Amino acid sequence: MIGLKEQAVRDARSFAQARLKHRWRIPQAYNPSADCLDRNAHHGDRTALVYEDSEGRPLNYSFSQMTEACCRFANALDGLGVRAGDVVAVVAGQRPQTAIAHMAIYRLGAVALPVSRLFGDGALRYRLAHSDARAIVAEPESALRLEAIRGELPSLRHVIVIGGNAPGLSFDELCAVGAPWRDPAPSRPEDPALLMYTSGTTGNPKGVLQAARNLIGRNGFDYALNFIQPGDVYFSPADWAWSAGLTGLLCPWAYGIPVVAYAARGRFDPELIYRLMERNRVTVAMFPPAALELMRQAGAPRDKYRLALRCVFITAGSPSATLTGWLKEELRVDFNVGYGQTEANTVIGTCTALEPAIPGAIGKAYPGHDAVILGEDGAIMGAGETGMIALAREDPVIMTGYWKDPDAAAQKFSGRFMLTGDCGLMDEDGNVYFLGRADDVIKSSGYRIGPDEVEAALLDHPAVLSCAAIGAPDPERGQAVKALIKLKPSFMPSAELVIQLQERVRARVGAHAYPRQIQFVDDLPLTVTGKVKRKELREREALRAQK
Repeated sequence: MIGLKEQAVRDARSFAQARLKHRWRIPQAYNPSADCLDRNAHHGDRTALVYEDSEGRPLNYSFSQMTEACCRFANALDGLGVRAGDVVAVVAGQRPQTAIAHMAIYRLGAVALPVSRLFGDGALRYRLAHSDARAIVAEPESALRLEAIRGELPSLRHVIVIGGNAPGLSFDELCAVGAPWRDPAPSRPEDPALLMYTSGTTGNPKGVLQAARNLIGRNGFDYALNFIQPGDVYFSPADWAWSAGLTGLLCPWAYGIPVVAYAARGRFDPELIYRLMERNRVTVAMFPPAALELMRQAGAPRDKYRLALRCVFITAGSPSATLTGWLKEELRVDFNVGYGQTEANTVIGTCTALEPAIPGAIGKAYPGHDAVILGEDGAIMGAGETGMIALAREDPVIMTGYWKDPDAAAQKFSGRFMLTGDCGLMDEDGNVYFLGRADDVIKSSGYRIGPDEVEAALLDHPAVLSCAAIGAPDPERGQAVKALIKLKPSFMPSAELVIQLQERVRARVGAHAYPRQIQFVDDLPLTVTGKVKRKELREREALRAQK
């Protein structure tokens, strides 16, 4: 079959040659489940997933086992009335059932909606209601939370629970009664397959709709890991509810290599990660800079662990000079940086197997992808000129649009380009330099956090008159959420109030989004229309951090 594995140029001797030789090979019929599972039928007993539970016990699943489980669950969903085009939410972490649910949803021709377990009730309610999700696959904690908001979700017909005691249908029982085979739905590359909500700076989060062809377009994954090789084993701590994390489930399987997953046990633990990679002979991995920084602080890894790691793909930001030095000298691995968005995943990056990385650059557009720098008038800028990074819209990895929001989608595109909202410049050789976000999204530890959701939760507190959420420079996280708050006259700042406000955001939006810094202010800078000037606040924060 033709799928993701056929989209990289592997016989080129340079980046330029790879770009010149590249041709997209898009089949007339394409189903992501077939690309990830069916194409591996000839080595069905090969390990597909190694999962370590919360006690550290390993569970191995072969491609044949995952395929049968996928078919059983797809048939069970069909029996519940889920049809092609229906949205099915998945609120679960890295675990076998999450992978099975995704594969089954794609196999049906339905649309998978990954939702992070970190989201509070308000964020969860919005995504389920706005997407018209027909069913949800959830862990017990999330299923129990649904009880309070179920009445506000008229489209939701079925709650399917993974283990534990919570109201709903049992995932395991559904799989047990489902038939063990089902042909993949005869999907076209343009059929919808994936819906992921990305936080913006104004209004509610937007639902990014991806077609089945999106997986075919993720060939940057291969380049970013200096080409997948037989015997490779992949790992990333990134949650599969996020775009980069889901890449690390789908793409390795399309190449027929095992994925290592684990049950997260609280805060990121570098020692646990090192031991997990050592036990499972992980050769390729993906990490955000914040995770690598914590691993660097844990000491010299090669002295303590027998690692098989050969290449690391760094997402959600570029590593510092200190971190790159550690990667080369202490971790002793090749590494590449990658750039992308939920709307277009891993389109720009480095591939040191083809050419050395240029310090300060985020790389070049990977073969098959085209990037330009646009000026304010929409004209393509010359080498060294600053503007907005934009991508050719015919790219298969680019979204088809925003769910129920054609106006927002129209604003995202300009002529034949998709606007990233990020500022940058390009040199004469095509190296792209990222200069900062043109919007206000906060990027913290790999999470994209919309300030509006944070502010909405804060404004609901009786003490808050007005507020603004921004990203403050943070050496570990890239950015930390900071809230500047103007209180109502009858309230005074206090440590107790800070805790109340932080807990409110934790509950309403999620633990990843709570403001680690809170500053009480007398006034906030406003535009003539009364909107907070977040850019001015960020500039103030940047100056303060430099002192």
